[in-house]
Amino acid sequence: MIECFEKQNIKRSIVAGVILLVASFFVAVGVAEISFPESLLTFTDQDWLMDIWPKAYRYNIHVGLSAVIIACGLIVPAYKLQKDFAIRALETLCRIGIGGMFIFASIFKIQDPHQFATLVAQYQFFSALHVDFVNNFFALVYPQFELWFGLAMIFTPFVKESAFAIFWMFVSFIIALAWALWNDLGITCGCFELEGAQDKAEAWTSLIRDLVLIWPTLWLAFRKNKSLISVWKK
Repeated sequence: MIECFEKQNIKRSIVAGVILLVASFFVAVGVAEISFPESLLTFTDQDWLMDIWPKAYRYNIHVGLSAVIIACGLIVPAYKLQKDFAIRALETLCRIGIGGMFIFASIFKIQDPHQFATLVAQYQFFSALHVDFVNNFFALVYPQFELWFGLAMIFTPFVKESAFAIFWMFVSFIIALAWALWNDLGITCGCFELEGAQDKAEAWTSLIRDLVLIWPTLWLAFRKNKSLISVWKK
C-alpha cells in the first residue's frame, strides 16, 4: 500500500515537473518576445512566419504576454497534481531565472561604466532633481548590486533579502521607464544593452517585462531563507 502510494507520488511529481518545464519554456518565450527581438526564442521575427505574415513582428508583445498567461495557467494543474513539488520547483526556477537574468544584465554595465552612465543620463531623471553628480556614482554602483544580489539569489540561502533588493530594483526600473514614457524620451531600457536613443516602443516593452517579472520576485521575498539544495530537502 505504501509502495503504491509512493509510486503514485513519483508519477505525479514527474508529470508536474514536465508541466512546469513547459511553463518555463513559455515564460522564456514571453520574455524573449517582449524584450529580445531576433533571439533564438523569438517567433514573431522568424523568416518563415514573416513570409506568411509580414506584419507578425508588430505583435511581439501580444505573443509574449499570451505566452506568459499560458505559463501561469500551466502552473495550476502542476500545483494541483503535487503541491509540495510544484512550489519547490517554482522557487528553484524563479531563483535561477531571475538571479541569472540580473547577473547577465550586470556584466556589460560593469565592463563599460562610462557608456552605462551616458545611458542613465539620457533618462534626465537626476538632472531634473538637480543632482547630476549622482549619475556616475549610480552607474558604478547599481550594476554591482545587480551582480551580487543575482548571485545571492542563486548561490546563498538569503533568498528573502536578495529578492527584496531585486524587487526594489524592479520598482526603480518601472519608475524610470514610466518617467521616460511620460516625458516622451525615446530611449532603450539599458537593462541588457548599452545603446543610445531608440524607438519609444522599446521603453514600453521593457516596462511590460518588468511589470511581469516583479511578481515572482515579490513571491520569493516571502519564501523562507534556504539554499537551493535545502529547498529540496524534506
